[in-house]
Amino acid sequence: MSEKAPPIPSAAAALHRRFLSTDRGMVERFGDPFRPLEPECGVIQFNQPLTPSQLQRAGDLIADRPDVELYVYGKASKDLGFLRHFERARRLHLALYDLDDIGGFSFLQGGLEELTFGQTKKEFSLGFVESFPRLKKLFLVGHRKDLQAIRALGDLASLGLSGITLPDLSLLLPLAGLRKLAILLGGTTNLSLLPRLSRLEDLFLMRITKLSDLSVLGDLPCLKTLRLDWMRNVTSLPNLAGLARLDYVTLDTMKGLADLSPLAAAPALRRLAIASMPQLTVENFRCFIGHPRLEELWAYTGKSTVNEQVKRMFPLIAR
Repeated sequence: MSEKAPPIPSAAAALHRRFLSTDRGMVERFGDPFRPLEPECGVIQFNQPLTPSQLQRAGDLIADRPDVELYVYGKASKDLGFLRHFERARRLHLALYDLDDIGGFSFLQGGLEELTFGQTKKEFSLGFVESFPRLKKLFLVGHRKDLQAIRALGDLASLGLSGITLPDLSLLLPLAGLRKLAILLGGTTNLSLLPRLSRLEDLFLMRITKLSDLSVLGDLPCLKTLRLDWMRNVTSLPNLAGLARLDYVTLDTMKGLADLSPLAAAPALRRLAIASMPQLTVENFRCFIGHPRLEELWAYTGKSTVNEQVKRMFPLIAR
């Protein structure tokens, strides 16, 4: 896979994300990449190999900053040996497609709390996650081998699965504290066990092209945030009147949907975002007139005339 050079960050963005690049232009513009982190910095990242001394300096940057994520990507490494310099890291994002060895996870001594494990050319067993009992957030891209290992993560609150097909959601039932779930791509269509994830508050479903039945959404009383993206075979939503805590809904490229009234039935709905749904007309939004809680409406349907009509219909809340 070819890797593009990362975009040059703005000065403001550079305060929040530190690029560990020794490129002369980057250094001249932003200064020593290994200087102490600004308080607002949330990520340090590199996409090319660093020397051992540079890695040590990078490790020192976040040794006492458990809030900072380490993001390693591109051609930075084919193994995880560099993690010996980051043994106190608590947040890790790996996007190393050519990775061929993951033994370096052992350097983290079980303290990891957040992990994003991007797609790799080589298949790896996920058994290693059992050595991170403190994991609260896990996002996996394409990793299926020994996926059952995630059942041991009793503290997991957020789980993302991209390009991974499950026959059903029984694998997730031991995750009693799960509050946030994202299922992206793949062919998982049996969502009938979602109501048994009794603490689920945030659900994101994207590009599950074979999925057509979302009736289970009506049985998720704890749900606060719902995002549905690019599922052309979904043509209807269930009545959401029973979702008394549902606050924020995003519909993006849901081109099979026209009836928005099931959303209007959600009594606590405060924010609604609609994007890339050119099948909608202004009449499809009329059901929100008089909604008791709705205070922010983003309507970017893909048709400027409809967008303007919605703004005129809801002059106080349309953005």
